Amino acid sequence: MSKEDETDPETERSEAAVVVLGDIGRSPRMCNHAKMLADEGFDVKIIGFYDSIPGDQITNHPRINIVGIPPPPDFMENLPAFIQLPLKLIWNFLTLFFALAFKYNQFFQSTCHFNAESTSSTNYDSVLSGTNNVKDSDFYSVSLQFSLIKCSKFTIDWHNYMYSILQNKYGLKEEQVFGKEKKSKKAQIVRCVSFLEGLCGKLSDYNLCVTDAMRRDLMERWGVRASTFYDRPPTWKFKPTTINEIHELYLQLSEAEDGRVLKGNEESETILTSISPDGSVSLLPNRPIVFLSSTSWTPDERFEILLDSLVEYDSVASKNQNLPKVLMIITGKGPLKSKYLEDIRGKCLKNVTVLTPWLEANDYPKILASADLGISLHTSTSGLDLPMKVVDMFGAKIPALALKFKCIDELVEENKNGYLFENSEQLSHQIVELSRGFPDNCKELNRLKQSTRETKFESWEVMWKRSAAPAANLTPPDDGFAKLRATIQFSFFAIIAIMLIHFFMGTFSGLF
Repeated sequence: MSKEDETDPETERSEAAVVVLGDIGRSPRMCNHAKMLADEGFDVKIIGFYDSIPGDQITNHPRINIVGIPPPPDFMENLPAFIQLPLKLIWNFLTLFFALAFKYNQFFQSTCHFNAESTSSTNYDSVLSGTNNVKDSDFYSVSLQFSLIKCSKFTIDWHNYMYSILQNKYGLKEEQVFGKEKKSKKAQIVRCVSFLEGLCGKLSDYNLCVTDAMRRDLMERWGVRASTFYDRPPTWKFKPTTINEIHELYLQLSEAEDGRVLKGNEESETILTSISPDGSVSLLPNRPIVFLSSTSWTPDERFEILLDSLVEYDSVASKNQNLPKVLMIITGKGPLKSKYLEDIRGKCLKNVTVLTPWLEANDYPKILASADLGISLHTSTSGLDLPMKVVDMFGAKIPALALKFKCIDELVEENKNGYLFENSEQLSHQIVELSRGFPDNCKELNRLKQSTRETKFESWEVMWKRSAAPAANLTPPDDGFAKLRATIQFSFFAIIAIMLIHFFMGTFSGLF
């Protein structure tokens, strides 16, 4: 696209919508999609919940517009399911459809405000939707219906299954939902969501997924053909971090009240580094070993495994002079954060310091690079996705200890770039053995670090152009009978499915 195209307001430019089924700032994969589309010449609108801010590469990109839609009001969570689900369906349909349908400059964030001078309709060449942690299936259906109406290409990037998230919320097992025995109302709802999810996949123009295991499952479960597109660290986010940058970041964080533990003995020191009179920065020989974990502080992440292992390490380190003190940095936010922090304070750890800093998006790669070892507690309701946080750890060139689940071995290779654990005993043993003799005589940790640094990942950009770029093909989709048939077919099945959901919830009881 020429410079004239970029500046001439009369020139029609390609447009794309990236719909995030969750918090935009906590959906790095979808933000990466948006940046690549924008770099390829699209005017991109990212639509989703705007609870946290993505990095400068997204917020300052001249071709990217972030549109935050309001989540359903909190009072809906206290309503009975047969009232709550229809209300959420209507709420999400209206807010997402309006966000897709119109252009406007102001963020649609906590209230339904729009710039009246810029509410013109928009036409997308491509609509890309991806799952995160939302439990409402209508995000897919709204995106699909809109792409059908506008004759846009519709792509789904499968990170997880929404029916599995809902199934986990209701505490149901697979056989309770898909077995032959009589189904409860909640099981019937989950099954209907699964049906709608599969239907959206079949009617989409293109499907991406994060693992080979998910690619096979999509075909077996719903007959959906997908291309595997592994998460990889983007080069614009993960660049070599110098010791000076780490020193400056720790000094900055130490100014906060909860960051005082990062201060060193001298004013120019941090807990890790010191600065000499000539201005050069060096690592302290008696520094603690740094572990880093990122968590959403929710029940599905088994934080108690990490807490129990830290307690065990503290006990062992009290009796072993060859084990260093630990600085445990935990990033992220979530509903159970205050509860777990209270539990940590109650343990009175002497050899372990826990820090939960608030970080700017641009500081996250730096603090990752300062760590000696990453720890992932991620599990998956479907068992078929991979933790982005481990991808970030490898992007920062640090090895990872990861909670074992179905397909984690597609990312973490035992004894090469990390280890897997299943319980606190295994994790405690791993961190004790890797920490022994730190910093000068920890041969196994140094070997893992070297192996991780030497592991060559294809970059996000290379993977995207090979696997995802076909979804952004500007060739106009078929707007003839095939599109009309898909529209009628989807509308018919969507209406039937919604009626069945309400029937099984008893919405129509007493009317007939």
